Amino acid sequence: MKIAIASGKGGTGKTLISTNLARVALEKGRVCLFDLDVEEPNAHLFFQQIKQQSQAVEKMIPVVDDSICELSGVCSKVCEYHAIITLANQVMVFPELCHSCYGCLEMCPSHAISEGKKQIGQIKHGTKNGLQLVSGLLKVGESSTTALIRDVKKFPVQECEWYIYDAPPGTSCPVIETVKDLDYVVLVGEPTPFGLHDLNLLVQVLQEMGQPFGVVVNKSVPGNERIEKYCAQKDIDILAHIPLRSDIAGAYAKGQLASEVLPDMHVLFTELLETVKQKVDGTVS
Repeated sequence: MKIAIASGKGGTGKTLISTNLARVALEKGRVCLFDLDVEEPNAHLFFQQIKQQSQAVEKMIPVVDDSICELSGVCSKVCEYHAIITLANQVMVFPELCHSCYGCLEMCPSHAISEGKKQIGQIKHGTKNGLQLVSGLLKVGESSTTALIRDVKKFPVQECEWYIYDAPPGTSCPVIETVKDLDYVVLVGEPTPFGLHDLNLLVQVLQEMGQPFGVVVNKSVPGNERIEKYCAQKDIDILAHIPLRSDIAGAYAKGQLASEVLPDMHVLFTELLETVKQKVDGTVS
């Protein structure tokens, strides 16, 4: 079962939910938790007993041999991202724009382009007591977020009963790369004007993709029903409410899992996991 935890904006509680779902899922089977918020991964802070190993992630960058280049301009024409351009006397490559599609290398009539490498980040991975933790970490200054997320998702792991993906915030390509081909998406919304606005944007994206999803209301406050009214109008399932409480925030600030230190939160996340399982089973059937 493959589940993504996503939100339209940062700070809504994706990591809170993904880490605690991983914790209670461990009671039911093997779990693999992917931290795909590669610009600022922090799931490892809640599983510091897991020692992670690192390996570099590289992407292909075209290297032009000026001595045999005929300046045909074919490479520039096939590049949809304008990462390579042909001038009067040279070909210029812009690595930060390159999507490593290999089009220029394959189409060059003079075979003047070879495959270079550029490190874009790291994948960190470790295992302990049935939990596999895989994190991506984008190199500072790099913009290849989607490419790194794709590599992290493909990282070979032992077979598990549960695969949980902590998505980056927002509605752009990295989020789409994260949630595509998964069984279900848990959307995290906070009952604020900004929270509702950005939740609505991500709802539209998932509906366009045809991806099944439901909403968890985090930082829920009695009397504030912004999210509930919105979900009722859009016929969206509300999966759970996580209350705005100092003990939950305090545990999070200490790097503790609320489902381990607060009995009622263990019940809440266990019920949330079972609810998601029932939704997926219903979707599949």
